[in-house]
Amino acid sequence: MKKINLLIAFFSLLSLGVYAQSSDTSKVAEREKTYTIFGKSWKVIQYEDGTKVYEWEEESRDYTEVYSSKKKATKFDYNFLESEVGINIYPNDKGAPQVKPWGSWFVSLQSVGTWKPSKNFHLRSTLGVSWYNFKFDDETIIAVKNPDGLDFVNFDELPDGPEGTPTKSKISASYATLTIIPTVRTNNGNFRFGAGGYAGYRIGGRGKYVYDDLDGDKQKEYTKSNMYVENFRYGLRGEIGIADVTFFFNYDLNDLFQPGLGPELQAMSFGLRVN
Repeated sequence: MKKINLLIAFFSLLSLGVYAQSSDTSKVAEREKTYTIFGKSWKVIQYEDGTKVYEWEEESRDYTEVYSSKKKATKFDYNFLESEVGINIYPNDKGAPQVKPWGSWFVSLQSVGTWKPSKNFHLRSTLGVSWYNFKFDDETIIAVKNPDGLDFVNFDELPDGPEGTPTKSKISASYATLTIIPTVRTNNGNFRFGAGGYAGYRIGGRGKYVYDDLDGDKQKEYTKSNMYVENFRYGLRGEIGIADVTFFFNYDLNDLFQPGLGPELQAMSFGLRVN
């Protein structure tokens, strides 16, 4: 009988939804019984005349959020691959041929780690490879590595040189480079300013010139050597970021060439990256 009463109460609960019958104070209650299922409690009141009334209410509960759907903010970001592109230059009248900016490309591929102690201050560090190219404005000038230093000679005066018409001449070097840039930002990051430094170790270098031979065919000649470019490179770096574009400027504190083996001058590079 109790099971039947329980089923009657349960189906009454489902069919009536949130509606609860009120007890009739004019009748005399014979007995009362309370049931609880799935967090809902209800009471069955049976009167002396055989009628029944059902009263129920949802039990109050305290819900504690155990897991947050929002990802916890992290103070460190990592980007496996990022690229920069720019132009290399150095001062004129320092004993080296004038460079042609368009063609003296600076290219960098690097991994980036950014520590974010606050919204307005980030510490950006990169580790990667940078390529420095210096294309001579006068294509007839060729860099020649001799035992006592680097010489810049005319194409027609090359020892055992080819015959033809020179079209391009340059030297280049590649470095494994580490940079550290403290950066100040606006709250939304749409404007950023950073200043720091960099250091690199040379991992490659060469000289190159291109000419058209007497048959009009293009020929390329390489000198696979360090061209007396310094093995270590270090300097200061500045960055200004606007929205998704960041402009950078590098200034070497050391000379481009090894002491006594090439002109005394510092190289510079500038360019941009898209975040």
